[in-house]
Amino acid sequence: MNRVLKKRLPRDLSAGIGRYTALILVIAMGIFLVLGIVGSAETVLHGTVEKRAEFNTEDGFFTVFLPLSDSEIDTLAEGGTEIQAEFYTDLSVDEDTVLRMFKNRENIDKIILDEGRLAEKAGECVLEKRYAAENGVKIGDSITAGGHGFTVTGIGTVPDYDQPKAKFSDTAVQSRYFGLIFVTDNCYEDIRAEGGLPAEEYVYAYKLGADVTDDDLKEKIRAVKLDHMKVEDKYFRETIDDILSDRRRIEDGVNSLTDGTAELSDGMAELDSHSAELKTASQQLVDAYFAQANEKLSAAGMKVTLTEENFAEELDGLIKISKSEELKNLKDSISGIIAYRDGLAEYTDAVGKAKEGSIELNSGAGELRDGIDELLDAAFDIEIGNLVSFVSRGDNERIEAAADDVIMDKNAGLAAGVIVLILFGYVISVFVVHRVESEAPVIGALYALGVKKKDLLRHYIALPTLIAFIGGVIGTALGFSPVGIGMRLQTSYGYFSLPRYDIFYAPYLLVYGLVLPPIISAIVNALVINSKLSRTALSLIKNEQSASNYRRFNIRSKNFMTLFRVRQMVRELRSAVTVILGMLVSLMVVMLGLDCMVMCQAVKHDNVADTQYGYMYLYKYPEKEVPAGGESAFIKTLSTDSTGHTLDVTVMGLNENSWYFDADPEKGVNKAVINNSLVQRFGYDIGDRVTFTDAAADRDYTFTVTDIAQYSPGFTIFMDIGSMRELFGEDEDYFNAVYSADELDIDAGRLYSVTTAADIEKSSGVFTEQMKPLVYTLLIAGTVIFVVVMYLMMGVMIDRSSFGISLMKIFGYRPKEVRRLYLNGNLIIVSVGGLICIPLAKFLMDCIYPSFIPNVACSMVLDFSPYLYLILYAAVLAVYFISTALLTGKLKRITPAEVLKNRE
Repeated sequence: MNRVLKKRLPRDLSAGIGRYTALILVIAMGIFLVLGIVGSAETVLHGTVEKRAEFNTEDGFFTVFLPLSDSEIDTLAEGGTEIQAEFYTDLSVDEDTVLRMFKNRENIDKIILDEGRLAEKAGECVLEKRYAAENGVKIGDSITAGGHGFTVTGIGTVPDYDQPKAKFSDTAVQSRYFGLIFVTDNCYEDIRAEGGLPAEEYVYAYKLGADVTDDDLKEKIRAVKLDHMKVEDKYFRETIDDILSDRRRIEDGVNSLTDGTAELSDGMAELDSHSAELKTASQQLVDAYFAQANEKLSAAGMKVTLTEENFAEELDGLIKISKSEELKNLKDSISGIIAYRDGLAEYTDAVGKAKEGSIELNSGAGELRDGIDELLDAAFDIEIGNLVSFVSRGDNERIEAAADDVIMDKNAGLAAGVIVLILFGYVISVFVVHRVESEAPVIGALYALGVKKKDLLRHYIALPTLIAFIGGVIGTALGFSPVGIGMRLQTSYGYFSLPRYDIFYAPYLLVYGLVLPPIISAIVNALVINSKLSRTALSLIKNEQSASNYRRFNIRSKNFMTLFRVRQMVRELRSAVTVILGMLVSLMVVMLGLDCMVMCQAVKHDNVADTQYGYMYLYKYPEKEVPAGGESAFIKTLSTDSTGHTLDVTVMGLNENSWYFDADPEKGVNKAVINNSLVQRFGYDIGDRVTFTDAAADRDYTFTVTDIAQYSPGFTIFMDIGSMRELFGEDEDYFNAVYSADELDIDAGRLYSVTTAADIEKSSGVFTEQMKPLVYTLLIAGTVIFVVVMYLMMGVMIDRSSFGISLMKIFGYRPKEVRRLYLNGNLIIVSVGGLICIPLAKFLMDCIYPSFIPNVACSMVLDFSPYLYLILYAAVLAVYFISTALLTGKLKRITPAEVLKNRE
């Protein structure tokens, strides 16, 4: 009996060749798309791991103010860590284009060449492949950058610019305007020596030793202090001189005080050295005066000897007797000379004490100077850490960015493929159920003859399983061909800077493409058909219909057409549900494409509209005064984690009433206004507390959201500039960015970068161009799925109703009336289903869409204009009417003879 059943399979296949061919092609298309997407993702993931050793990809990099000495590098290399200098300088090609110049790599982050050779002498270079492709540069061509000519000897890639962004804050790759060149060491140094170039960036890549962690290395680097006296950059020197100017003024004052006290001490010592001579001379003067007075008194016949002890008493006695004025004058003279001597003695004693005081004063001034020096060392600490930034490989969005990007493609592709296969397994089951129902008398007879249910189940499952397998084989062959994985890889090659990967045929994809379709089809059909084959042989032979299929409804309408169409819809509920499910799945695929398109267009439009400045100057060495015509700001970069991806968040300190930003932040070190991009991505709202990380300082900052500002470029939070200076420990007049409407005259050596409104517009447009192929693919795939499901299911409805259609024709109904009864009734299903499925598909896709772009810091506007919903609804109805028109011929081919085939 099994052989008899097997012989029926070719006839059944031939009878339904049209619908089975359509199913084969659609399943093949689904497998082809899934294997193309997932296979290319696996190729990138496998190739990334495979090439990692060849590249010797860094574990991270750090930048410093001043190049490290050999001894410092030796200290950092302890424990087996490798350190390699990767200094670079940006060279201008034209007003919009920059080439970043590196020396040839020796060990870490080595160059993998697609073609050509490394630069071997001055004037030769290797060019990064994406820039070369975008600008049509080939081996042997000459290019000019920074006023220097180069001959391209090689085209290749490096792993630290897998995603070749000029800055981490760039929202998209712009290979038309930014690329890399690699030259010999001597060529690099010669070009740098000529001057007139932007500041050189001191970058070091590292490979960690066996027991060394990123944090261990970071702490070692932090311990390396910057000797500011060795920095030759004039703007850095100006910054240091500004810091030291106040210190020098204080030091000069203290030094003047110390010198003065030293001079005073020396003078008092000199003066005190003559005190003994003065005392002796004054005593001799007194002694000589007494001797002279005694001689005069003796000559006048007065027998008196005057001394210091008795002169007053003796002279008073003589004066009393003689009343002599001369004696009175003598007494006064002697008293005066003694007083002079005593005063001089007091003076010399005071000079001695002053000398001792001046010595103490000089010593105190010296101690004051030493104390002031210590105080100044604390107040004017210029012991600057040499570390500027530290980025591990996991936080570097340039490294292995393609691998990160395709992970979501892989997961989404596998999940979507399973959903589509289940859908088409169910579609096939509807056909099989129709076969079982139409062949019920035969099945009943076979049961009566002893055929077992499992044999029949196996028979009816065999054909759909075969169809699914054939579709899987065709899809797998196409998916693994150059038009599958190879073509899909071009999306990654066209955006990321990757070496050529050998296509990786993941074994599980063979299982997915060849085994999964027939298994899903077999399982779905077994579940659906089982109940149909569980009826008794007699019930099957009599072809009894389930009463539930003809249940009556209390329909108020007395119009026969309306009553018939409603009951027909209930009878064909299975097919109707399949149409609705097919519509939902296909609309979700279409919605994914439309979300991509709408988001990219919104990014392009909003980024341009929200960029109200003409120029943004980001300083490396800020000036003291804001240039005329500019508006100052304070910018610092923090980061946030998005499902395993580290994304930059720009903190921007604004002055009150900013000209270029609509944000109005409140004062407060923990208060901030967030931009709409953060709201759209993470759902933040006013009053929420948000936390971001300073990776270099290993510190988190938490802010309370006080308002939401319209500013789409990147993730940004706005603070009052004074509060931001306080939070990050900067001076009250500090700024490091200037915005202006027009170009300002600022020395390039002071700047990290200059961003113009035109740059924003160019980078925003990259998304739209990059996503176009994916959008078209999704729209076409979704449309095809819906068309096939719609056409096949409506065809099944007609097949299942062939008996009734035949009777209607016998009763004299015209073709137009039959069409109204059996086809136009489906308009209710399609129109109501469209009203439900379009918003539902939009809601579901909007919920899962953020998971497709976890590594992109941008706004996420997914709102459709009303006309897009109308277009979708109109497209659904158009598909229905087209399918109806095509199925009209099928109606015409049903003849009254069908009644004779199905009579009991």
